[in-house]
This record gives sequence, C-alpha cells and structure tokens, in this order.
Amino acid sequence: MSPKSKEQIEQIRSQSIDKILDAAFTLIAQNGYESTSISQIAKLAGVSKGLMYNYFDSKEDLLKAIINNALSEGDKLMADIISDNPSQTLTNLFSWYFNELRNHIEKWRLIMELTFKIDKFNFVQEMARNKAQDYVGFISELLQQIGIPNPKQEAQLIAGLFDGIGIQYLVIKKDYPLDEMEKYLKEKYCK
Repeated sequence: MSPKSKEQIEQIRSQSIDKILDAAFTLIAQNGYESTSISQIAKLAGVSKGLMYNYFDSKEDLLKAIINNALSEGDKLMADIISDNPSQTLTNLFSWYFNELRNHIEKWRLIMELTFKIDKFNFVQEMARNKAQDYVGFISELLQQIGIPNPKQEAQLIAGLFDGIGIQYLVIKKDYPLDEMEKYLKEKYCK
C-alpha cells in the first residue's frame, strides 16, 4: 500500500470533520447542548474521541464551528435570493425563510435552543447581534426601495415576526398556518 498524498490526507481530514459536525448538529438539535456528550458525538460520527479532540478543543469549540457553518450557508443562500427588483428579492427572502422552516426543522430547533440560552454562550450573542443587524439593514434597504413607510421599523418587525413564526411552528408544528403566513407577508410587503 502506497503512502497517502497530501491531498488524500486533507480529503480524509475534511470528511472526518464533516462527519463530526453533522453528528454534533444532529445530537445537539435533538437532545440539547447540555445533554449531548463528546462520546455520543464521536460514536454517531464513527470516530474516536481522540480524533475529535484533534480537530476541536472542546464541545463549545465544536458548537462554534456548527454556528459558523450555518452562518456561512445562510450568507451563500442570501446571495442567491438577490434580484435586480427589490420586491422580488423580498419575495425570495420570504420564500427562503418559510422553506427553511419546512425543510430544516432540526436546524431551527438548534437555533431556538441557542437563542433561549444566549447568555450562556457569549460568542453566540455576538454573532447573533451582528447577523441580526446585517439582516435588518438588508431588509430595511429593500423596504425603502419598495416605498414602505418607516422601513427600519418595518424591518425590525419582520425580524421579530420571523422569530415568532419560527417558535410557533416549532411548538405547534403541522397545525401552524405556515403557508397562509407566507402568503400574507408577501402580499403585505412585496408590492
């Protein structure tokens, strides 16, 4: 058997990290941060605890990586929704948000858990504050271009609605009128 090339080693390393992140995300979203152990994550990922500590210093370090990955994915997806027409961009944003709730409920469950424990994780609080300011600014600019009065306040309202809708959908599940709320917001703001 010939020795592995640097590229092969890097690919194996990347695959191991992805497996660990996926396992950690799944378990933390299902069981909560405190109820998830490094041993459980390693077992689900199919790696040793020692290998996990080779890539991540602690469970908190692993959580930071999960959040950074989610934020990066969100930024990439946000770039895909932008259109030359601000109304269409806002429509795309609403569609993206509601589809995320429908199709990635585990991700939103984790986000909500972290939101309610934000004081425990200072790094989450800072990331959340920065992203919230970015998103509210983005929505405010769209609303201003569309001609909605008080665009900054309306953008804050939409951000709050997103939070509330997400919480209600996680609690009520299939009984929550998700389709109707998506339609309502699009009709209200996307003129």
